[in-house]
Amino acid sequence: MRSSIPLFDAIAADYDAHWDVIHRRAYDQLAWELVEPMLPPAPGCVIDAGCGNGRWAERIVGLGHRVVAVEQAPSMAAAARARLRTRRFDLIEASMEEIDLTHVQADVTLALGSLQYTGDPERMIGRLAAWTRVGGSVVVLVDSLLALVLELLAADRADEALQRLTTRIGTWSQREQQADNHQLDRDRLVAAFARAGLTDIRPQGLLVGASSLGLARLLAKLDQGWERQLALERRLAQSPLLADLGKQLLVSGRRAAVADLRAPVAAAARPGRSEASAEDRGQKTTA
Repeated sequence: MRSSIPLFDAIAADYDAHWDVIHRRAYDQLAWELVEPMLPPAPGCVIDAGCGNGRWAERIVGLGHRVVAVEQAPSMAAAARARLRTRRFDLIEASMEEIDLTHVQADVTLALGSLQYTGDPERMIGRLAAWTRVGGSVVVLVDSLLALVLELLAADRADEALQRLTTRIGTWSQREQQADNHQLDRDRLVAAFARAGLTDIRPQGLLVGASSLGLARLLAKLDQGWERQLALERRLAQSPLLADLGKQLLVSGRRAAVADLRAPVAAAARPGRSEASAEDRGQKTTA
């Protein structure tokens, strides 16, 4: 796989503008609405693995938390340091696959848009879990394999769709740079979370409309009725059945004590029970 470092270095200077694109702004907002309730009362500790230019770290630090961030692209790391000049932000310029943060025991560990660029996503999920305290949460956000395949088929790019489906490898191109990434699905991620000792595993698809409407129609709906479409997307994201249809796939889980490791994958494998158990526990939702 081609490294993502040259690509992210190339776009670091104006990376914020990347999120002005309406569908990226939409799934970024949906992801934040799901992650924010998982944060502990301030001051807590959050690991941001693959922090980019510090966009999310800035929000989290602003809520009173400490952020331990990892970023391997030098230009992105420099942008993050310039953005966050505070003692509550610690940046380690290294590969998240090589650094050891087991001593941190974070309240929440995030890998948002970064996990898919690692060499072995399943192994990396195990590392993320080890960096998290018992009772803490691990959250990953990745591109959805199924959503990509459907998007390519709708664009009459059947050969590429079949190739992605077979290889499960995608390519992102920016500024004449290309980075390969793993295209992941709900079942693979849920199984990896379970093997890592995580429970209460919840897969959620962000922007299901990209698959059901097609990206062009979704963009039009977001442009014409931002709040209305986002309200629908919030409701669709609550169903694990639809997770793979989201343009982005967000999976969260809680690090359990050894005594709690009883069928950790059961709720995620049976969506109806997962939804009921969330309501029974009184968890905050964004629907």
